This record gives sequence, C-alpha cells and structure tokens, in this order.
Amino acid sequence: MNADQLLARRLLGALATGVVQPFFQPIVSLDDGHVLGFEVLARWNDPEQGYIAPDRFIPIADRFGLLDRMLDQLMRAAFSAAADWPHHLFLGFNVSPTQLRNPELATRIAKAAMDSSFPLSRVHIEVTESGFIDDLAQPRRTLDRLINLGCMIAMDDFGTGYSSLTWLSTLPFSKLKVDASFVAAMEEHRQSRKIVHAVVSLGHSLGLAVVAEGVETPGQAELLRTMGCKLAQGYLFGRPMPAQQVPDVLAQMASARAAENLSVPMSLELRAHRLSESYAPDAAVAFMDPAGTVVASSAAFDNTLDSAGGEVAGRPIWDLIGVTPDTMAELRASDLLDEPFPAFDEKASDGSVEQVHIRPVKDESSELVGFSIEFGDNPDPAGMAS
Repeated sequence: MNADQLLARRLLGALATGVVQPFFQPIVSLDDGHVLGFEVLARWNDPEQGYIAPDRFIPIADRFGLLDRMLDQLMRAAFSAAADWPHHLFLGFNVSPTQLRNPELATRIAKAAMDSSFPLSRVHIEVTESGFIDDLAQPRRTLDRLINLGCMIAMDDFGTGYSSLTWLSTLPFSKLKVDASFVAAMEEHRQSRKIVHAVVSLGHSLGLAVVAEGVETPGQAELLRTMGCKLAQGYLFGRPMPAQQVPDVLAQMASARAAENLSVPMSLELRAHRLSESYAPDAAVAFMDPAGTVVASSAAFDNTLDSAGGEVAGRPIWDLIGVTPDTMAELRASDLLDEPFPAFDEKASDGSVEQVHIRPVKDESSELVGFSIEFGDNPDPAGMAS
C-alpha cells in the first residue's frame, strides 16, 4: 500500500469520526468591514499526524471518491453551526470538477440544506473553470438546478485559466472571485493592479458581484476600494476559524451602526406592513423574501394580476410575473454591488403594460431581508432601505 492509499484510508477514518471540520473565513464589505458571509473550508487535524494541509488531502479525497461524503458532512456541520448566526450571512462551498459532473449533486445539496432547515438562498457554490473544460452539458444542468433551488454560483480563482471569459458569457454566474495571486502582487506590480482593476470593472459591467481573494494588507484593501471593488476576503479580515469562534468574531467586526442599534428585529411580514404605509393606498406593491416567496401584497397588486385576495402570499414570484430563479440571483448580486435593479415591462390583467420595479428591503443594520415589487412609476419611497 503506497502513501496515497494510506492517507486515503486515514481520511476515511477521519470522516467516520468527524475529525475533518468546517472552518469559516469571513467575506466582508470593503465599505465598512461588515461581514456578509463565509467561505467554508475543510480542515483536518489528525490525532497522530497533526495538521494535514488541504492541498494534500483534498486531491486524495477526489482521487479515491471521498469528496461527496466530505462535502455532505461539511455542509451539514456548517448549516447546523450557522443556525444561530445572523440570518443574512451566506455560506460558500467549493465544488470540484468531478462533483460538478455528478447529476445528483444538486439533489444532495438541497437535501443537506432542507434537513437542517437552512435556506438555499444563503448557499453559494464556488466552482473553477476546470469543471467545464471536458464536459459543459452536465455541469450546466447542475448549475441551472442549483440556481432554480435558490443558490448563487461563483466562479472561483478568476483569471488563472485559459477561457474564463468564455465561461462567464456561457454559464449563469452571479459572482466572480479575483484570484489571490493577482491581489498579492498589486502593491508591487503595476500590471497586476491593471489586471485586478479590469476584472472588477468587467464583473460589474456584467452585473456580477466581485470578491477579491487573499487580501492581507491595508494597502491592498485601499487599492481595491479605489477600483470600486465592494467585497473582499483574506487574512486582513480574518483567518479561517472553527465554528465556535465565529460569534465572537462577528461581535468584534460588527459595524458601529449595528452595535448601536438596540431595536428588536422585525420580521419581513411586519416590516412589509410598516413600509406599505409609505405608499399611496392604491399602490400595487408586494414584498418577497430573499428566496423569492411573496409574504405580503396590496389589493391593487392582486387586482393587477387578476388574483383573488390571499392567493398571492406564499407563492414564488416567478409564478406571478416575468422573472425567473435566475433573476433572484441577479437581484442579490445587484444588492451586493449596491446598484439598482433595472425596471422591466409586465403585462397587467387588463392588457396594459406597466413597469415593474424591484428594490431591496433592509433592516436597521442595512442587511437584506427581502425585496419590494411594485407596478408603476413610483420613485423609491422613503424608508424603503430601513
């Protein structure tokens, strides 16, 4: 038995005993340092051999068919840990090219989330372009299924492959992550700065959220801010940490506004009721949660869709107007970019064509809690983002 086989056997035992654990690295807003979510990373501290690096055991797991089991255990442990964390935080998971070609991947991710009552709208799946080189058809079907379930899809390590632009134009990404190698060289090399700036501009022009990976110095963070990059990840903001450390780190990194806010959080339903007072009585407006389920609607909204009262709430928005699950990913990406979502035309039940405006609804800490949907030309009402 060679060294790889021995390590695979040891890894199988580690998975059986729960020794491989999820660690969480924060992804933050560069505007105020607010934590938006975490990338979930596998860490293995073997009782006999000590720390075993991921770049050693992940390829072994892939080669010996252990990645599916590892991902399943990491997801379930991460979902369980995050149950008591703020509900706006997303969790990002890396999926290998081998897994992406498995037609059962989306089903397994959905089951892990549902078993833990964790919203799939808070699950981000990170893939690299190597997953599409040999076979595009099955990975595309898998990504489409994940998006239909409510997940966001990110292209990881952008810029390190040969055909990243092709995949950006072909596949349904909502986010791209600038490879750490470019970020690390920004302060010393002008060309690296130009590359990062170009990637940030490209991502934003395509309506994608952009995350800079590997940010380690204040100088790098400041350069990224001047480029308009909104999101970052790296040792400057936090190293990967076990779940039990996350609550304390969140408390330390909370923005001053969130720390000063002492009000009791409102449900989206109550917030929708409060916000509806900002509209005229005959406004055709509804509110949906981040996953796209309508939680409240006005009588005028119901009438515009020719729906009886009470028939709209609880339904997915794509059953009612011309949006799709892909639109929800685009909405969340627009919110991360702090950019308005374009209005679009929709045919009302009386045959007229009206504009539809979808806007974010946020709590007192500026965290996304849902979206408003309005027919007509009403400007953004006061209080919509509060």
